Parts: sequence; structure tokens; C-alpha cells
Amino acid sequence: MIQQKIYKLNQELILTNEVLNSHILLFWKDVFSKLNQDKTTKHLMVLCKVKYLDEEVEAGYKTLGPLRRVEFKDLELFSDYLSDRLGILIDSYSSNSISEIVFTYVIKEGQVSPEDRLFLEDLSEKETTFHDFNKIKLPISMNPSDYGTIRGQTKIEGYSRYFVRNINSNRIYEIDISLDQQINKVSIIGSSDLNWVDTKIDENLFKREIGKTTFYFLGGELVLVKRMLAARSFQRFRQS
Repeated sequence: MIQQKIYKLNQELILTNEVLNSHILLFWKDVFSKLNQDKTTKHLMVLCKVKYLDEEVEAGYKTLGPLRRVEFKDLELFSDYLSDRLGILIDSYSSNSISEIVFTYVIKEGQVSPEDRLFLEDLSEKETTFHDFNKIKLPISMNPSDYGTIRGQTKIEGYSRYFVRNINSNRIYEIDISLDQQINKVSIIGSSDLNWVDTKIDENLFKREIGKTTFYFLGGELVLVKRMLAARSFQRFRQS
């Protein structure tokens, strides 16, 4: 389940390391204290975003960094990581006044792998990732340019239609994007006859519906899969 902790600030504050770290501590206490009641090992897939009061920031929110996996013991690593990312972000915007700090997270079983923990030292922006569906690699993105080279664009009723060619896979995609940019209808032109619908939930979260399967992606990572199972028909019994 995808969950959120929203910390609304009582007054407009300048986003500093002190403000950020105090809310990371609060988040650790609010979430991990409940997880620690269970003896099994769990970790979080988590990202942090802030609500800016700068009109130049789209939708008012900005993600501090890509999705990361953390355990309870990774508090200091995660705090240092977001503080370093904050330093990069401050250089990008003239205003640093915020009204909310939001943590979006998913609880997972098991420990964080050494490879995933290394990502807490990687300050670079995350590149487009992919997931497999019927042995076809699909971009985890709603941006048509992440599918390949845009070869054409036209307007149809209620949508903007993009024609995209990927030279690596030699596939051509037809992508219809709603005017409010909340829904993408994507088709692969050719023999595969594969199509799906992407729906934006917020700036970091969207769902992809393909056939009877729905994928949820948070910060470019697959976090949840739902499949519609065929229900067994009810058998009528004769009454004696």
C-alpha cells in the first residue's frame, strides 16, 4: 500500500537543513516506531517532496530526490542524502519558502541490499527505468520523449497525439495525451498489438493498466501490482 505522511507547517518557513532534518526525525519516529513493534525486518521505499510557495515551481511541489530504500538504521544516511540534494535544489530556485513537507512511502519486507544502500550516496537525477510486460521492456514514464524520438504530433479531439520511434527496439508508439496531461493512451503499432492506459495520480505516482493487470509506479520504481482474477461461477444446488 502506498502511504503518505504530510507535515503542514504552521507558518511559512525557509527550507534549511535544520527544518528538513527535524521533519525526517519526526517521520522516522511516526513510521518506524510502529514497524518496530513487529519483530520481522522491514524497510521503506520512500521519497520526500516539499511544497514551495514559488509560482515558478510546477504544481507547487518539488521532489528532493529519487525514491530510495531505507531501514531504521539508515536515518543518518538518509538525512545526509536529502541534505546534499537540498543543496542542489536551493541553487535552482530563488525562493525557498515552503508550507509542507511530504513523505510518500511503501513498506516492504526484508532488509535493504548493499547495492540499494549505495544509492544513498548517489546525488544524480534518476534516468528513465523500464519494466517487463510479456517480454517487452516498457519505459516507466508518461513523457513521450522517454519512449524514443518524437517523429510527429497532431491534435485530435480531447488529446494530443504523438508518434514516437525507438531505434533500439524498432518500435513505433502512438501516444494520445489528454489536454490536462493526466491520462496517456499508448499503443505499439505493429504485430504486437499491445496497448495500455497510464493515469497520473500525482507528480511522482502513476498507474499503468494493461489488460487485467494494473502497475503502480512511484518515483520511477514499481511498487505495487494488482491483477484481476477470474471469479469462479457459482453452482446452483437443487432444493429437495
